[in-house]
Amino acid sequence: MEAIAKEFGKLDIVFANAGIGGASPVGQTSFERFEEIIRNNLTAAFFTIQAALPHLNDGASIILNGSVHAVMGVPGYSAYAAVKAGIRAMTRNLASEFAPRGIRVNQVTPGAARTPIWSGVAPTNEAMIVLEKQLERGIPLGRMGEADEVAKAVLYLASDDASNVTGAELVVDGGATGAPLGAPAYRKG
Repeated sequence: MEAIAKEFGKLDIVFANAGIGGASPVGQTSFERFEEIIRNNLTAAFFTIQAALPHLNDGASIILNGSVHAVMGVPGYSAYAAVKAGIRAMTRNLASEFAPRGIRVNQVTPGAARTPIWSGVAPTNEAMIVLEKQLERGIPLGRMGEADEVAKAVLYLASDDASNVTGAELVVDGGATGAPLGAPAYRKG
């Protein structure tokens, strides 16, 4: 962060986005794997923000990357879900903590979107096609999202258009968490 600030000056936007996916079924998950998921997704986000804080302009925008896993109850993904629930809570706490400087802290919450995070579950194109068809049955809009749709939500949260938005979660999941019974799996006919 110091090198970035030295080259570009004070920061206006931080997007804490890096992370890893991964299953963690109870009874089959090593301590090391559990900690790896926590370290890469929650600890790294916290310390990225901490490192950026001295270099942020007042009125800056911080966006954290959440996941629908925080609320969906997906079997076998307890560590990842716990991390994303932690991100959700951290977003709200940091929004309160940084409010005196006018720094907004928000979260984008993607659902199933076409990104490399699926490579562990669907390592081939054929496997990804099968996975997409399965996932799409649970998404009211009937399709996976695209990375650029999530990026546009992040850009909104980073922009002056969201100048009075803090402590908020912008969900980009095709309705999977907000209107789950509208999904193709529940449609008649």
